[in-house]
Amino acid sequence: MHAQTFDWGAMHVAKRDGDGPALVFINSLGTDLRMWDAVLARLPSASAALRMDKRGHGLSSTAPEGYGIPDLAQDVIDAMDAAKLGQVILVGCSIGGLIAQHVALMVPDRVQGLMLSNTASKLGPAEGWLERIEAIKQNGMAPMAGGILSRWFGPKMLKNPDAALWRTLLARTDQVGYIATCRAIAGTDITDRLREIAQPALVIAGEHDLATPPAVVEALARALPRADLLIFPTGHLPAIETPDAFSKALIRFVERITT
Repeated sequence: MHAQTFDWGAMHVAKRDGDGPALVFINSLGTDLRMWDAVLARLPSASAALRMDKRGHGLSSTAPEGYGIPDLAQDVIDAMDAAKLGQVILVGCSIGGLIAQHVALMVPDRVQGLMLSNTASKLGPAEGWLERIEAIKQNGMAPMAGGILSRWFGPKMLKNPDAALWRTLLARTDQVGYIATCRAIAGTDITDRLREIAQPALVIAGEHDLATPPAVVEALARALPRADLLIFPTGHLPAIETPDAFSKALIRFVERITT
C-alpha cells in the first residue's frame, strides 16, 4: 500500500504484482478497498491487481467539492499509469461500476473488459441523492448507516455479525467526501453512450439489491453491446456477501476474454 499524490491530496493505492491479466478494482460508495479483500484472496496469485480508495474514502484525502465522475475516472487512469499497467480488466461495484464505464469511454484502448457489479449508467434520480445529502448535513453519517446497510445486504448477510463492521466503516466515512461523491453521482447519466462501450462485459445483479434493483442492472446489460448477465442471491455488494461465487465468475470471465 502506498500514497499517490494529486493536486487534490493523497490517494491510498494498493498494488499486487503479477504476470497475469491486470485487474483494477473500483469500490462502491461508503466503502474502501478492503471490500475486495476476500475476492482478491481467491484469485490466482499470477493476477496483477490494483485497488484504490476514492477521494474522501478510506485512507485517501478529502478533495474539495465540485468534482464529477469523469474526475474520479481520471484518478483511476492516473493510478493505472503510475502502476505502469497497459491494458486492464476493470472490476467496479455501484459507483465503482459507473466510474469503470467512464474509464472505458475515456481510454477504450486500455480496457480489455469490464465486470460491472450492481451498477447502472445512471444511479437513480438526482432528487434522491440531494435528499440524502440534506439528511446527512442535518444528522451526520451514523444515523444513515442502518438504513443504507439494509440496501447493501440481503437478509442472510444482515444477520451475519460481520455486517456490523461494514456499518461502522460507513458511519465513519468522511461526511464531506461522501456528500461530494453523492453530488457527482446525482449529476451523471451516460445512458446514451453505452453503445460506445464495445469491450466484453460481465454484469452482476443482486436478487435482494435495493440500491440497484435487478431490473435496473438488467437494463444496463441489455444496453451494452457485448454483455452477459449474472444474478446472485445477494444484496448490493456480492463481493462481500458471496466472495466465492464472485471470484469464480471473475476468473471465468477473465479466462474467456484473455485466451
